[in-house]
Amino acid sequence: MFILYICRMKKKLDLPFEYFFLPEDMPCFVKTGNTLTIVDFVGLVFCTDGSIELTNDVGTYKVNQGEMFFYIPSAFLHIGNISHNFKCIVLKTTMGYIMPIANRVLDIRTQLYLRDHPRVTLDESQADNIRRLLFSLHERMEIENSADIQDNQRIILTELIKSIGETLCFEIFNICAASLPTDELPNDRNDTVFQNFMISLSYNYRKERNVAFYAAEQYLSYSYFSDIIKQKSGITALRWISDAVINNARHMLEYTNMSIKEIANRLKFPTQSFFGKYFKQYVGISPKEYRRRIRLRDGTAPTKEMMVQVHESKNVVLK
Repeated sequence: MFILYICRMKKKLDLPFEYFFLPEDMPCFVKTGNTLTIVDFVGLVFCTDGSIELTNDVGTYKVNQGEMFFYIPSAFLHIGNISHNFKCIVLKTTMGYIMPIANRVLDIRTQLYLRDHPRVTLDESQADNIRRLLFSLHERMEIENSADIQDNQRIILTELIKSIGETLCFEIFNICAASLPTDELPNDRNDTVFQNFMISLSYNYRKERNVAFYAAEQYLSYSYFSDIIKQKSGITALRWISDAVINNARHMLEYTNMSIKEIANRLKFPTQSFFGKYFKQYVGISPKEYRRRIRLRDGTAPTKEMMVQVHESKNVVLK
């Protein structure tokens, strides 16, 4: 029987990931109805007991004991039904840490599949392996962060713990790759271009709204890249970008009490006015008017308590 708690770690090692036991560490996170924004981080939710219902931009998933759920940057996570005995481990890391590891072992189709299928069901042996590696990582982090560390040890111990994290990543990637349907292979080079665009868009749309950025990432001309995206999806690259931005803005307007200025800042617009014009261009009404109509339609607005819970969870776990 594992003891699910975590001590507040002294900031001695500069590690690219953080570890949390829920609900013990942050009970404000595990509340039905919370909607959280995920900023700049990617993470793993490993359910150790009970179940939780999570909704993101892709769909709604019931995550049961022994299942994993991945969250990615620039997304929303809405918490639905939670069982009374729910417990999980959350491992939060940076894109700078995880992407080089993923790119070494996962092709584009697998990365895209994981983005669109964030819940992974494990068999008993797989769940035991993931649990063992998670606790091994946590135990070593606790030992080193509670000890006095000499300067000449700091770099070595940091790299040692990062290597344990890599082992965990490889185990997870191996499980995910084995579950990938064999008919998901891309047909040609243009499929790969489109898939690369989808992955990059999910990470970058908050700061990059220009088609030229995504074309340059793949060393393609603006027009050639645009033609490929339109051919493969029936939708222009610009429309994909604007839809991602607007959907994110809609969620914040609907589910949080963030001010219009805060939303504009979150989406990296230079000014609130510029955000308002952008939103109205694609939605037809201003952000303020959109929020007013949503509140009238629903008959209620998020309470102050809910707002505090959402912001606390966002700042501690997912920011």
